[in-house]
Amino acid sequence: MDNIIIELNRDKVKNDVTIVQQIVSSISFRIKNDQAFYQAKLIDHQLFLFIRDYYLDILRQWRIGQVLDPISSQIFTQIAILFAELCFNAADDDVDQLKQLLIHESFINEIRTCLKDIATNGKHLQDQQVEAIDYILRSIHYLQKGRKDIQSIPMLSKLLDSVVDCVCSNYFLDMFKQIAELEKFNEAQTFLLDTCTNYISWHNGDHYNDTCIAVRTALLNSFNSWFQNQLLSFHQLSRITIKVIGQLCITLIGGNANDEEVFSQSIREGYCTMIDQISSILNTIMKFETIDEITKDLIRVLAQNLYSLTMTNDLRTYIKNKNIVQLLLKLANIEDETIQFHIYRILASIMTEEDMKTLQNSTKIANVFLRFLINLIDDSSRIPRFHNLLRSLKILVQHDQIKEELTKQGILSLLLRCVTESKFDPIKVRLSALNILLALTFNDNAACQLKDNPQFISNLKMFLNSHSEPQFQRVAENLLWKLEKEEAAITKSNETSTISDITMKKYDIMLSYSHTDKDLCYRIHDRLIKDNFLVWIDRYEMHGQTMVAIATAIENSEFVFLCMSDAYKQSAYCQSEAHYAFERRCYLIPLIMKLGYRPDGWLGIIASGKIYIDFPKLGFDIAYENLKNEMTRYRQSHIQSTSIKKPIGHSLDMKILNLSVKSYESHPSVR
Repeated sequence: MDNIIIELNRDKVKNDVTIVQQIVSSISFRIKNDQAFYQAKLIDHQLFLFIRDYYLDILRQWRIGQVLDPISSQIFTQIAILFAELCFNAADDDVDQLKQLLIHESFINEIRTCLKDIATNGKHLQDQQVEAIDYILRSIHYLQKGRKDIQSIPMLSKLLDSVVDCVCSNYFLDMFKQIAELEKFNEAQTFLLDTCTNYISWHNGDHYNDTCIAVRTALLNSFNSWFQNQLLSFHQLSRITIKVIGQLCITLIGGNANDEEVFSQSIREGYCTMIDQISSILNTIMKFETIDEITKDLIRVLAQNLYSLTMTNDLRTYIKNKNIVQLLLKLANIEDETIQFHIYRILASIMTEEDMKTLQNSTKIANVFLRFLINLIDDSSRIPRFHNLLRSLKILVQHDQIKEELTKQGILSLLLRCVTESKFDPIKVRLSALNILLALTFNDNAACQLKDNPQFISNLKMFLNSHSEPQFQRVAENLLWKLEKEEAAITKSNETSTISDITMKKYDIMLSYSHTDKDLCYRIHDRLIKDNFLVWIDRYEMHGQTMVAIATAIENSEFVFLCMSDAYKQSAYCQSEAHYAFERRCYLIPLIMKLGYRPDGWLGIIASGKIYIDFPKLGFDIAYENLKNEMTRYRQSHIQSTSIKKPIGHSLDMKILNLSVKSYESHPSVR
C-alpha cells in the first residue's frame, strides 16, 4: 500500500481516474471477500486519506455544477459506498481511525454545504449523483450509531442540524406526500425519505430534544393530514413506505419525553389526532381474516409509536380514555414477538391492576420482556431501545403478577449487571435498574434474593456513602432501608406504640406525594400551615439518610395524607412511604390529585375502606373543608374512645417548623 501511495502522489497517476477507480474497486473487493485484509487494521493508512481527499475534490466539483465524466461519477459513488461498508462493519478498535478519516472539518463542511443547497433550493435532487452524498451520510450514521460521545462532537451536531433542515424542507414534504404511491425509491427519494429520517431517528445525543422539536413543529400537522388520507388505503403501502413512516414518527414523537412534559396546545392536538388514527388503523386490521407480513410490518411501526405516545401523563390518560385494551389484547395474540413486546409495553402503561389480574399470560409477558433484555443488554447499536426497555420495565414492575414472574424467570442477575458494569449509562441504565430493583423489593422472593447478595449490599453502601449523584444516594438508601431496616423498624415501633401516642405526636400531618403533583400538594400544605397545623413535607432541603427521616416523620405524625395519582403509584419511593405508614397503622387519608384517578394495586389495597378527598372533582375549597372535617371526625371518635382532647389546630413557631420540615425538592426527579 505504501508503493501505491508513492505512485498516486505523482501528478500524472493522480489525475488518471482509471487507476484511482481500479484501486478503489480492488480495496472494496478485498474488504468484502478477504477477512484477513479487513482485519489487518489498515484504515489509518495514508491511502485512505488519499481516497477521502479524492472524494472531496470530486464533491466540490459536483457541488458547484461541473459535469462529471462517467468514470469520475462512478468513483464518486464507489468511494462513498466503500466508506459506508467500512463504518458498517467497524469494530470498536476501528472507531478512532474512522473518526480521523471521516470527521474531518473540510470534509464535513463540504457535506453540510451540499445539504444546505438541497434544503434551500432542492439542488442536486434531480441528479443521480446525490447517491454519493447518501452513502457518505450513511457512513457517518453507522460510525456514530450507539456512540453518544461521537454524536456529541460539535462538528456532527452541526451536520445533524443540516440533515434536520433537509427533512423540514418543502422538498421533503412534497416528496413525502407522494410516498404512498411508490413501490420503489429513486436516488433522491432514498436520500431524503429514508437515509435522512433514519439518520435523525437513531440520534440520541445531547441535541436530541431540539431535533424532535424542530421536526414535529415543521411536519406533525402535515404528517397527520397525509396519514388521514391513508386510513382507507393503508393496506396498499409498500414496505419501504412503512419503514420511512416508522423512522419519521420516532422523531415526530420523540422517545425521550418524560411524564411531566407539557406540550403546546397545537402539538398536543396533533398527537391526539395521531393516536386516533393509529387506533383506527389497528382496529381495521383486526377485522381482516388474515394478516400478511407487510401488514405485520405496519403493526410493528404503529404499535411502537403508540407506545412512544404513552410517555407523558397527559397523553397516557388520553389513550386510557379511548378504551382500547380489548383491541390491544387481540393484537397481542398475533404470533410476532416484536408486536407482542410493543403491545405489552402499552398495556403495562394503561391497564389497571385489576385489568392485569384478568390476563392469563403474565408468564408470557415477563418472558417477552426478559428475552428482549437479554438481546439488548450487550447490543451497542440499539442503545436507545435498551434505554426505553428499562423505562418500560419500570412501569411494568408496578404490577404484582409481573414482579413475581420476572423474579421467577431470573431478571435479577441482568439488572444487577446493569447496576454494576461501568459500560452502562449512569442515569438511563444504572439508575433505572436500581429503581426497578427497588420496586421488586416489594416482592418477597426478590427481596430475599437481594438480601442474600452481599456484593449488591456492598455496592449500595458504596453508592450511599461516596456517589456524587444524589439520585444514586437516594435509591441506594431506600434499597438498604427495604432490605435491612424496614422490618425491624416496623416491629420496634409497633411494640413500643400505645393508643395514647397521639398526645406525643410532633406533627399533625405528614404529606406523602409525588413531585409530579407538587403544585396541588404545596397549595394544600400552605393552607394547612395558614390554619396552624404542624405539617411535615419534603419541601425544603433534606440531607443525610432520607428514608430514616421520612420514617421518623411518619411515626411522629397523627395523620398521613396519601396524595394519590398515577405518578404516586408508579413511584417506588412513594410506595415505601405509604407501605411504612400502613404497617405502622397510621391514620391514612387518601387525597385524589388527578381528575378521574382511582387507586388500584398496592395503593388500592392501602386506601381500601377509606374516604377519598377528591380535590379535582370537588374543587379546592370544598375538598379542603371535607379534609378538615375528616380529621375532626377522626379526632372526635378518638376522644370518645380515649378521653383525650386535642384541638384541631395549633399555634406554630415557624422557626421551629423550618428546622423540622425537610425536603427533597432540590432533587425533584427522584420522586
